[in-house]
Amino acid sequence: MKKSLGLLAVLLLLPVLLSTNAFAGEAFLDKGGINNGVIGVAFQTEEGVRYKVAVSKGSETYYYDYSGPETEFYPLQLGNGEYRISLLKNISGSKYMVVHSDTILVHADNENLVYLQSIQNVRYESGMKAVQKAEELARGTQNTRDKAEAVYRYIVSNFEYDYSFNPSSDMPYIPDIEKTFRTQQGICYDFASLFAAMLRSQGIPAKLVKGYSENIEGYHAWNEVLIDGSWVTVDITYDVAMKEFTGNNMIRDKSRYHPNRYY
Repeated sequence: MKKSLGLLAVLLLLPVLLSTNAFAGEAFLDKGGINNGVIGVAFQTEEGVRYKVAVSKGSETYYYDYSGPETEFYPLQLGNGEYRISLLKNISGSKYMVVHSDTILVHADNENLVYLQSIQNVRYESGMKAVQKAEELARGTQNTRDKAEAVYRYIVSNFEYDYSFNPSSDMPYIPDIEKTFRTQQGICYDFASLFAAMLRSQGIPAKLVKGYSENIEGYHAWNEVLIDGSWVTVDITYDVAMKEFTGNNMIRDKSRYHPNRYY
């Protein structure tokens, strides 16, 4: 059964870069976590102006919104090697100029460490209620799969899909796991972020994945979780929306999911 859940209303519109050397200020890069898979960016932004951070390695680039001036952390999920981190300032429409750019070298002993980190769209801290709940659910479990299934069952049993919400294509939308946990409602991006954050807080590598599923109409978000050395697919949003059809199997058929972005 293919379900229309209205997830992630639009795909990211890629910025058109007008300049690669128009430096209008100096961004601070927090490089302390690069070998754990994260880079921090801080910049004194102008009010009313939209900014993005571009994280590039080879021919692949990930774009993120940046509000500032606080440090935001972004994943370095494209493996070891040289990255270019760029801060982009909106000029008009989809046109951006580069206000700062720097190169970093990532050499992580374990490239899965990035999927344990707190980043912009999977942000968590130890004092959050969602994290405290994950700790409670993990108590007494015997292994990684048991922990993941305990969190999975809790979310599927207690949360509802928010059919009334449709994020605007003109405004950045970043999941807030505490809001999702408090309201027990959300869209696919919210649930995938919450599930990843709760698992990461318990030492379980978990990816937030965006792409397409043969079960869902439109752009979608789900998770991959590292269990017993293998990445398995979990579509917690589908199971939240279709509780009566889920049975007890957390793991989905990976062949029915077609990812194009990992976080």
